[in-house]
Amino acid sequence: RERIGLIDADVVCLQEVSPLSFEEDFKFMTENLGYDGVELFRKGRFRPATFWKKDRVELISPAQHKDRTMLTTFRLVGSNDEANHDNWHVLNCHFQAGKNGGRRVRQCDEGVTAAYKLAKKLKEKNPEDLKLIVCGDFNGGNESGAVEYLEKGIVDQDFIEDGEQVSSKAKKIPLSAPLI
Repeated sequence: RERIGLIDADVVCLQEVSPLSFEEDFKFMTENLGYDGVELFRKGRFRPATFWKKDRVELISPAQHKDRTMLTTFRLVGSNDEANHDNWHVLNCHFQAGKNGGRRVRQCDEGVTAAYKLAKKLKEKNPEDLKLIVCGDFNGGNESGAVEYLEKGIVDQDFIEDGEQVSSKAKKIPLSAPLI
């Protein structure tokens, strides 16, 4: 509570929140710190949750829930500067743990593709150049297929994680460039 209040971020992404105690655990976010928020309402004991400062940013589309990811799309509040009216997307992830590299790649691809499709639906100027932040618990290191997909823009059938192939065919990021 103290750390979140001290940092005072526009958007806060958490993973492994419990649906059983979500309301009580994070009541302070809305009552004391001025956040609004949404939890991933899917199966599982621990889920991602995204909160935003409602006086700074507005949620412009309902949160999209995929396999262990949650996509939220925002716009800055109260800015007359047209450049600051651009949408930006936050993909909050809690990827599958264990020897599941293929599933993690699929989860990542599904979330990024959802962001791209939403940018097209919202008629953003260049959906392939969307402003996207991907964060969370990847349950894998720097040499995971999901990280390869984001940083290189592609993961193919030759990529091996934990001794296993992560994809039967190449998965390419639907954006003009990989993420940084």
